[in-house]
Amino acid sequence: MTFVSPFGFDASAGIIEVFAAQRLGYFADLCLSVDIVASSPDPYALVSSGTATVTNEGSAADALVAIGDGSHVVGIATFGDTSDYALLTEEKIRSLRELEGKVVAYHTVMPVVLTEMLRKAGVDVAKLHEVDDTSYDPDLLPEGKFAALQAYQSNEPITLREQHLPFREYTPAEFGVPGTFNVEIVNTTFLRRHRAAVAAFMRADLHAFAYCSDHPATCVRFEQQAASSSGVAYDVAHSLAEWRFEDALAQHHALAGKGIGVQTEAEWRPERAALLASGLVAHVPPLAQAEDTGLVASLYRGRTLVWPGP
Repeated sequence: MTFVSPFGFDASAGIIEVFAAQRLGYFADLCLSVDIVASSPDPYALVSSGTATVTNEGSAADALVAIGDGSHVVGIATFGDTSDYALLTEEKIRSLRELEGKVVAYHTVMPVVLTEMLRKAGVDVAKLHEVDDTSYDPDLLPEGKFAALQAYQSNEPITLREQHLPFREYTPAEFGVPGTFNVEIVNTTFLRRHRAAVAAFMRADLHAFAYCSDHPATCVRFEQQAASSSGVAYDVAHSLAEWRFEDALAQHHALAGKGIGVQTEAEWRPERAALLASGLVAHVPPLAQAEDTGLVASLYRGRTLVWPGP
């Protein structure tokens, strides 16, 4: 199997524990050979084409958009029933309604949960000047280039706080907007032909997730060493803060009575409804086509992951 990281050597859920599972020998324990690709211009295209096997999306809505656009993938795990997305604003913005008439930046496409959040806050979204920011540089916000910027709660706010730069943060949960966090997606044909291998991959992944939850500094070090071997700079302090945030997000937002990664159609339904209402994509696939709710659930007894397996 081949795992493609969507964000390089990022210390986020769905990435860091894959490096850890490789380093700790968990994949080998289950007789899996896993290659990790940490740099790709389009990981989703690689998985869709079958060149690679598995990667992750930021949310159920992201996965639904990809599938609706023709990607040959299916969601197999969702790490939390809340969104990691946020909208960061200039410090002087004290109400989201003050963004009307101002420049609001997103990356590729504005996440539907943020649009829902803006509407819940009473914003006339048609009055926003939305632009695609390809720099992923949060410093542009306090520098005044944008009035607001799409972000991950676990990344850009940490960067700005580390630099003691002013901003305000607004999250969907504050406005009662449901969401999801870190969706693992796999090539549809591979899943159909090699379901046991995909289940083994996720068993090792989730076992490593639990290890990294207990040993955050060790897993960050694993990733740092992998980055160093590839000649990539790695910020240990930022990565540790990012992983601790996302670990807590997953721990606190797993479905009631379920293990981390277990997903249901009910969990995805609000984002599908929001996509249908938004008209962002021409086709929103049915949930039965877009996600497999049984694979990860079968790896648990209650909330306890069965390791090394039956």
